[in-house]
Amino acid sequence: MAEGYGLFFKTVRKFARFFYPSYHTEISGEIDGPAVYISHHRNLFGPFITLLWYPKFVRTWILHVFLDRKSCSKQYADYTFTKRFGLPLVLAKPAAFLLSLGITKLLQSGRGIPVYRGTRKIVRTFQISVEALKKGESIAIYPDIDYTDRSASVKDMYAGFLYMEKYFYKATGRHVQFVPLYASKKKRLLIAGAPIFFRDGEDFRTEKDVVYKKLHMALNRLAARCGEL
Repeated sequence: MAEGYGLFFKTVRKFARFFYPSYHTEISGEIDGPAVYISHHRNLFGPFITLLWYPKFVRTWILHVFLDRKSCSKQYADYTFTKRFGLPLVLAKPAAFLLSLGITKLLQSGRGIPVYRGTRKIVRTFQISVEALKKGESIAIYPDIDYTDRSASVKDMYAGFLYMEKYFYKATGRHVQFVPLYASKKKRLLIAGAPIFFRDGEDFRTEKDVVYKKLHMALNRLAARCGEL
């Protein structure tokens, strides 16, 4: 059975809900059991709204550095605060240290799944994810290549997450339930659309491209439906 979020995460979320406008949810009745939600990052807007307002427990794929305090501090100091925001390193380092203390604890309590991008350890990401699905835990992935893009339109996405199908099917004999999930600023709404599956008997490499296109189109259709395209 799904274990749920930790106490620290639930406490912070409850506090944040007092200050942030509430979002309603619209969830497709076709979703049956644990799903892999594919959503639009929009420079943290998507993950933030989903973790704050989605009514179901979801484990989020998170770059592994943010789940380790020292690595998180280094990421903020060497990239986020300096290269993105232009702070001098003498100010970035103490700010990064302080922020990393809370962020790491929050994401660990939120039961984030570490993503080891570009290394062989990515296999561990898939293994953790498959075990989560088998326990009834859903997963959220934000595969935008340009995650800083704030527009509603979903552009190019990394496709590596679709290899989850191979690992899950091998372990269970069942297909992954990929669900497009869109957060609308205009309507203050979270929409989980109809699930998309790999088809039986199709070549994986060919079908991977088909599922990618279906998810990409579904996310943009949801944005258009909300009047944001």
